[in-house]
Amino acid sequence: MFDKILKTTFGVPVSFKSQTQSTNVDAKEMVGNGQPVPFMVLAEQQLASYGQHGRRWVGNVVGNLYLSYALKITDTLQNHPTIFAQYVAVELCEMLSNRFSIDVKTKWPNDILIESKKIGGLLLEVIRRDNSIISAILGIGINILDTPKIDNAPYQISCLKESINVKLDFDDVLIDIVHALIEIVEGFETINLGSFCEKWRSFDCMYGKNIILERQNSQTRGIDRGINELGELIVLLPSGQQITFLQGNAKISPNGAFSR
Repeated sequence: MFDKILKTTFGVPVSFKSQTQSTNVDAKEMVGNGQPVPFMVLAEQQLASYGQHGRRWVGNVVGNLYLSYALKITDTLQNHPTIFAQYVAVELCEMLSNRFSIDVKTKWPNDILIESKKIGGLLLEVIRRDNSIISAILGIGINILDTPKIDNAPYQISCLKESINVKLDFDDVLIDIVHALIEIVEGFETINLGSFCEKWRSFDCMYGKNIILERQNSQTRGIDRGINELGELIVLLPSGQQITFLQGNAKISPNGAFSR
């Protein structure tokens, strides 16, 4: 594993690890030690994976993607950090959909799904000083060859291999993703926020559906109306009022909360 990747030139330095606790932690330490950005950390196994709000993500399975991208801080990233990970998620969904002729969707804020089953997610971690971002690490986990076993998982889980009918070469898939990721990050510099919000809706697995948004000890029921140019989820309430949320866990209502 990694045989082809080690011989590939990406245009961005890539550090390879057979095993690590967390590629995001590694990348943050490397930035702190003066490693020039941009660069990536790619691991074969990740023993202490985590996602949004510290949620556990199983990374000890060999054959899946565990990658962190230490980013160059640009004006565009400074001004739109929240929507950045959503942009990357949508572009990766489009790349995978085209590459494998399958329907890959996003779920707010930045999960990746196939047939309503989660195959991956993104986590952007930033360090600020005086209200300015001084470092940013984008962590990406995608189940490619294996579906991790998670007891009492709050969502269904799958992997890319289970959803296509052709044999996958792990190194080839990773090479495609890394090349695409570099282009996607570069493309963010010319983002048109209005056009992107429209594109998000076309990949949003919950758009137009009745959802429940959970935040701490509260629930909000309404219809998913996509995201705004800040990356906030727009929810249409039964009253007809639209409100937005920057954080929370959204899921499709099993009973159909209401319709308008």
